[in-house]
Amino acid sequence: MKGAATIETITQEQQTHLLKQYMEKHFKPPKMKQLIEAFTFSELRKLIGEMDIEYFALCYFPKYFDREFGQFHRELFAELKHMLSNTGLIKFQEGKVVCNTTRFLGYDKDEFGELVINEKEAELVRRIYQEYIEGKSYQAIAKGLMADGIKTVTGNKKWWDSSITLILTNEKYYGALLQQKTITLDFLTHKRVKNKGQEQKYLIEDNHEPIITKEMFDAVQNEKERRALMKGNVIGDRNKYSSKYAFSGKIICGFCDANFKRRTWNSNNISKKVVWQCRTYVNEGKEACDAKAVDEHILQNAFVRVFNRLKEDKGSFTETLNANIEKVLSQRIGNRVLSEIENNIEQLKEDLKALVKLKLRDNIDETVYNEENARISRELDELRNRKLKITKEYEQQDQYKERIKEIIHTINEREGLLEQFDDDIFNALVEKITILSPTHYLFALKSGLEIEEFEE
Repeated sequence: MKGAATIETITQEQQTHLLKQYMEKHFKPPKMKQLIEAFTFSELRKLIGEMDIEYFALCYFPKYFDREFGQFHRELFAELKHMLSNTGLIKFQEGKVVCNTTRFLGYDKDEFGELVINEKEAELVRRIYQEYIEGKSYQAIAKGLMADGIKTVTGNKKWWDSSITLILTNEKYYGALLQQKTITLDFLTHKRVKNKGQEQKYLIEDNHEPIITKEMFDAVQNEKERRALMKGNVIGDRNKYSSKYAFSGKIICGFCDANFKRRTWNSNNISKKVVWQCRTYVNEGKEACDAKAVDEHILQNAFVRVFNRLKEDKGSFTETLNANIEKVLSQRIGNRVLSEIENNIEQLKEDLKALVKLKLRDNIDETVYNEENARISRELDELRNRKLKITKEYEQQDQYKERIKEIIHTINEREGLLEQFDDDIFNALVEKITILSPTHYLFALKSGLEIEEFEE
């Protein structure tokens, strides 16, 4: 397995030099001057790309920048064929590189297929970036957009945390284009997966007009990293999860309540096997905990079965989840009670002000003042603590409601049953797995529902 995907950057200076070189090949200086005055840099790049396959290859396939041209055509067309099969965001159409803008907030396409800013949507992108830099969470940003009645680019009223995350990590918003984020592994099934180092990635700078600055984009990535480190998360993975492995921190020993850790057995031969094993057993031996190791693939397959049962019975499952939401919200203290508490707090604050005025005018006995001051302060503290408790309960109930909605969304969004383990779906649904035995597991969903699964 290769390491993290490498990214080769094509700078503006390289692009400009290359474009000038090939314009000089095809046009005389007066014509070059006319073209430069009539077209933007991006339009010129595509124009020359349509005229000259060599320029197209050198512009969009940077690994050829320093190659000798002796084997150029053989290597070029082999690479083009490979890229055409593996590229997700790029399509080769009449010599053009096309960026897919389907469901892409902030941009439209002009008649040339170029990205052009949709200013109304771009304001939303800038707002999201700015609010994140100012300290808001994904959830808070999403709630603010919904409170203002703003719909998503697809017309939905609901903004999901994941939608905000994608916007905050999309390099296109500062004018760059990262090619080959996904690749095709199986050309018969056309299944695509994230490029995690299997193939080279290419970053084309200044590809189109930016909505935000590169400095703003970098500042957001740094802030994401800072928040992740504060929560103990690993950078480079989904920010809400605590490690690069989906199971990390989520597998609990049914005997001693310790976490399981990932281990590789027989790493240097064909019998290599990845397992999860109780941390107590690993650190202190079987006398401290006798829990057996569990094969990672067996656990992954167990989750696939759990998800598919939920998917097949999603009607009943969704009904149960919605009932749970109603049950939680029915326990909610009415707004009237919270309003009364706030009114009482304001009244006591006024009483305290009046008491202080009497003291300043020497119109109250010292002993009486101290007693009244202590009483009012004590009642204020009690009311404030009660208000804080109720507010926290409201927040927890709202968070629970959002978790339920995300679970329902995850199940409904998936088309068909799972054929193999999916990290994102697992992390969206599962709070923890308790290992009761090597063949008996208890999946605790984020809704609070627990599902037993046995390995036959």
